[in-house]
Amino acid sequence: MTGVTSRLPEPALAASAAHPPDGPAVVTVRSPLRISLAGGGTDLPSYSSRYGGLVVGCAIDRYVGVTLFPRDFRGRLRTAVDTTVECDRAGNHPHPMVRACLLRAGVDDGCQLASFSDAPSGSGLGGSAAFAVSVLHAAAPGASARTLAETAAAVEIDDLGRAVGKQDHYLAAYGSIRLLRFHPSGRVDPQPLELPAAVRAGLEARLLLFYSGTSRDAGAVLAEQNERTRSGNDDALRRLHAIRSIADEMVSALERRDLGAIGHLVNEHWSLKSGLGSRISSPRLQALHDRAREAGACGAKLLGSGGGGFLLLVCQPERHAEVRRSMVAAGLRELPFRLAEGGSRAIRMPL
Repeated sequence: MTGVTSRLPEPALAASAAHPPDGPAVVTVRSPLRISLAGGGTDLPSYSSRYGGLVVGCAIDRYVGVTLFPRDFRGRLRTAVDTTVECDRAGNHPHPMVRACLLRAGVDDGCQLASFSDAPSGSGLGGSAAFAVSVLHAAAPGASARTLAETAAAVEIDDLGRAVGKQDHYLAAYGSIRLLRFHPSGRVDPQPLELPAAVRAGLEARLLLFYSGTSRDAGAVLAEQNERTRSGNDDALRRLHAIRSIADEMVSALERRDLGAIGHLVNEHWSLKSGLGSRISSPRLQALHDRAREAGACGAKLLGSGGGGFLLLVCQPERHAEVRRSMVAAGLRELPFRLAEGGSRAIRMPL
């Protein structure tokens, strides 16, 4: 890999994939996808830069994996992400996300990169952030979690101009169950929630994921919410203030071991969120939400920006069978998962 100096903002990363300190190596990385329990939307800079944001999120044992092989016989760049692409340099790569990640990572030519994912793109599980974190981590296996999160966020927000926040990048980099505080200064504090094993197991046992069958571009869906917030729209701000309060209530419920409150809070979050923009919900998506509730789920919301993707259900274990039957009958596919402890992990194999 030659020609581009790493842009990862940490001195230890100056010797990135372009000039590995210990010689060439194949690096394989996995970064977790995530679910957000409360507070999503308050991490967008249009809100957090004025009021501060608060998100409760959990990494799950579903991943985006990346392998970076530092050689190519013809000296070109070859990537296998959504499709297989060969080009002379990273700056000429046709996929904006791949191009931006490679340029940030300092990966230019003479290498091969392949990506794999446990979920479709645009599904609300933070896949684009996990991909960015994985590429950056593959290029710089010694990078800190904060550096990976901040650089991956810069790829989406600064390089691609997407109206997204940083929660996905921090959960992909750090993992675990976390309370993420977004300060007006731009600093993010990824505070781990140290829950007793019984509370963690009880939470995990109440969560189900079903794919709506519709993918979407999170930045496009969030653009309307972002503009309404930026312009000071009273209804948007009222909803976001309430969503932030729900994040506080979610932490309180978990800390006092009141798992029965989780479903109500998730449902209230969706009621507020679905009114933040015209593309967040639809008659079909709302009908799926209502169908899950009628089947026995005590809470439901679309993850990520909304507009499609995965439906998160909160459901007592004894109602799982009935809820699953109802969702499958509606044509939805379940994604089984467990909560994950670790964040992005890299394995380096010398050549």
